[in-house]
Amino acid sequence: MKVCLILLAVFAALVTAAALCDAVPAARTWLLRIGIGSLPPEQALENMRRTAERQLRKMPAVPVGDGTRFTLPERLRGTYKSRKVQSWQRAALLLGVSESGSTASVRACADDLLTADGNWKTPVSRVDEALLAYALLRAADEPRRVRPAMDAMYALLTAQQSDGTVPYDPHITDRRFVDTVGMICPFLWLYAETYDVPQAKTLCLRQLKEYTDRGISPVTGLSAHAFRLSDGAALGIGDWGRGCGWYALALAELLRCGADVTEPAQAFVRAILPLQQPNGAWSRQLLSERGTESTATAMLGHLCAVLFEKTGAQACAAAAENAKRALLSATRKNGETDYAQGDTKGIGFYSARLTASPAALGFALLLSEELR
Repeated sequence: MKVCLILLAVFAALVTAAALCDAVPAARTWLLRIGIGSLPPEQALENMRRTAERQLRKMPAVPVGDGTRFTLPERLRGTYKSRKVQSWQRAALLLGVSESGSTASVRACADDLLTADGNWKTPVSRVDEALLAYALLRAADEPRRVRPAMDAMYALLTAQQSDGTVPYDPHITDRRFVDTVGMICPFLWLYAETYDVPQAKTLCLRQLKEYTDRGISPVTGLSAHAFRLSDGAALGIGDWGRGCGWYALALAELLRCGADVTEPAQAFVRAILPLQQPNGAWSRQLLSERGTESTATAMLGHLCAVLFEKTGAQACAAAAENAKRALLSATRKNGETDYAQGDTKGIGFYSARLTASPAALGFALLLSEELR
């Protein structure tokens, strides 16, 4: 009898623990969304700055999977959340914090990533780290001091070239992802300009042109998630919001660095402007879904803001301001940017989770600061 009671107690404890593991995060999200978007714009922006600086100093653990029920086994295995978020999320925060003028936080981030002689503390090994290298180089007071790290990043990209451009994964050379364009093109251009390496500029323009010619739909004007080199077949969703955001980010940052990409930028903006919703947001799937996806909204709004600065197009100015308004409506009182899509698992496998994200906050801060 006692054994049965003990087993029953253990079972009840496990059920309770499992329920709490799922209920507590759900309750926390619900509580943090109370009053979302209700702060005055300047107060919301100040809270965004403070939160972005805090997250830049200590990157938050973010959910790896989409599961919200019976997550206890994943938590026990340590696979439910990870602090080793993609470097592009940290890069987005660094771009936003740099735009806000917080030099102390930028220096602290650089000190955390680089040695005293300008090398990476942890050697770079992935293509997506190029965006973090770009953010560091753009914020550097003395670019010569960080040159060893930048040289290492450039060497990695050139070593992974295949068929004249850089694949996202060196083991899958027959695919070209739109993410890669947004992650490496700004770095390649700024690296070339800063250190007088014209070959890097050539690779940048080749990567961008390849995707513009083969990855942009002639019907919608939007970017595919990826395409196959062998036959040009488009892969994944053709209106994925964040995928379009990656292409927009490449164009926006290249424009900010002085590259002459005004023509493709204008063509892409003509494609996305009719898809902006009345509340100023873009969605997870631009053609087929309503609702806010904050990462895409911030990245596409950023391109509109930069293009307005370059051309004076009032439609771009209005779109950027409306995107900022949508992002402020998605800003929690603690400064986090909510309603951002979770991580993509692969071509065609997209997250259903909408929650707060460091990258969404970083890009939202970047857009908000440049419109001030």
